[in-house]
Amino acid sequence: MKIRISADEPIVFFVRVKGPKGVREFRAVLDTGSTDSLIPLQDARELGYDAYYDDFSKTGEATRGITKTDIIETDEIVLEEVAVADLVARDVKALAYDMSRFTGIEAVLGISFLRNFNTYINFEQGYLTIQPILPSP
Repeated sequence: MKIRISADEPIVFFVRVKGPKGVREFRAVLDTGSTDSLIPLQDARELGYDAYYDDFSKTGEATRGITKTDIIETDEIVLEEVAVADLVARDVKALAYDMSRFTGIEAVLGISFLRNFNTYINFEQGYLTIQPILPSP
């Protein structure tokens, strides 16, 4: 997959996330600085993932994450499948966390997704290329 990008704009995709109870599509930003991927908490629950950490009462088991502006505690889940166009990654580690809806971005594709592919960002020519990793002969 090769898409046109700009160094001045976020790289945004529509992604399909599969869970035990269905499939959802999200508008996601590619974040090469994020270790984990991220999907909204309520969607994680509706897709069938155990995402029940309560930040208010601190009940349940949580994973700590660091964002640009905060340290968060939330559920770590493993997504069955994450797809961008015809690129499919399985068993993708993610956090279940609600981002601000004002951004229009619902999810984050981090290194936990990208590690399944060879990714090339060429800002000079304005292209992002993501290719499956081919098995060794």
